[in-house]
Amino acid sequence: MTAYDAVVVGNGPSGSVAACHGSAQYDVLIVGAGERRVECAGLISRSGMRRIGVDRRDFVLNSVRGAKIYSPGGVEVVVDGGADTAYAIDRPAFDRHLLDKAVDCGARYADDWVKSINGQVTLRSGERIEANKIVLATGTDYTLQINSGIPRPREFLIGGQYEMEVECDKDYVELHFRVPDFFAWVIPLGDRARVGLCVKTNPRPYIDSFVKSLKAQGRLKSDKILAESFGIIPVHDPALRTQFSNIVTVGDAAGQVKASTGGGVIFGAIAAENALSPDYERIWRKQIGWDMRLHLLIHRSLNRLSDRGKDRLFSILKEHHRSLERGGDMDFAAQTIKSMLTDRDFMLSAGANLPWLIADMIR
Repeated sequence: MTAYDAVVVGNGPSGSVAACHGSAQYDVLIVGAGERRVECAGLISRSGMRRIGVDRRDFVLNSVRGAKIYSPGGVEVVVDGGADTAYAIDRPAFDRHLLDKAVDCGARYADDWVKSINGQVTLRSGERIEANKIVLATGTDYTLQINSGIPRPREFLIGGQYEMEVECDKDYVELHFRVPDFFAWVIPLGDRARVGLCVKTNPRPYIDSFVKSLKAQGRLKSDKILAESFGIIPVHDPALRTQFSNIVTVGDAAGQVKASTGGGVIFGAIAAENALSPDYERIWRKQIGWDMRLHLLIHRSLNRLSDRGKDRLFSILKEHHRSLERGGDMDFAAQTIKSMLTDRDFMLSAGANLPWLIADMIR
């Protein structure tokens, strides 16, 4: 029987970052959690990549400078964050880079799966491993958590995405608030684009309808779907515990996902940096807990607005989008909200419309 100070279960971004940082102090083994498919829109902020220490660009398929946001009634808000605000990435290549970095940091990688963690870690090959600490970075595969009695997220969105040849501005991501519960997106990759959305039911009818609308606008170069992916996205639950004796959960396994956008790579990696700390729960909540609550508030508030209310809100944002461009941040919602609340013109305009905003949210 082999013994390690720590075993990280899952070789996605959160697992690799946890193994890399943990190997500075512990003897760490990183191992897979099962057969894994990457389901991700693949858009990551430049500032977020810097924050988690990623400086290579060979997995970047396209860089974007901002977003074009559309309300249900067609109000367009263009937010220009400047060159290289975010990157559309080759997610498998990005994951491999972080795993290689973890190995370079000193972690050992076992190309195997974890079958169970009852007292000890048992691999698919039959090997048993003793570990003082176990990090569950298993993404949205909650089998080990369920079997071990470890709490998991309970609320989910279901995402669907096609890669197609779409006529679009390669410098801007498009966000279309025309589906229930979330929004649809177009992420340019160069000669093609990722077209997707999230809902709480089967996403395929919604994404097919969205693609038909793009075709009606004459934006499809071809009807051919070059690739497709579907998967679940956990909605953050501030009350969900993530630390249990010698076991912790990180990333999607812990619901460390921005509820307003569904993105979890950067926040999951930030939390994972301290996954092997005795104060893991306290540290990650201090670092990103408040921002995750704000993302959840934004998500809930938008969902409570009527289509008319969203049109009004986006009209205000259109008039004062400079406040978002000056201080907005894709990851840290507190910084974005601060930039808006300290913009005098925005507050004067929003203040006059607060009654209908509150009324729509109450409804």
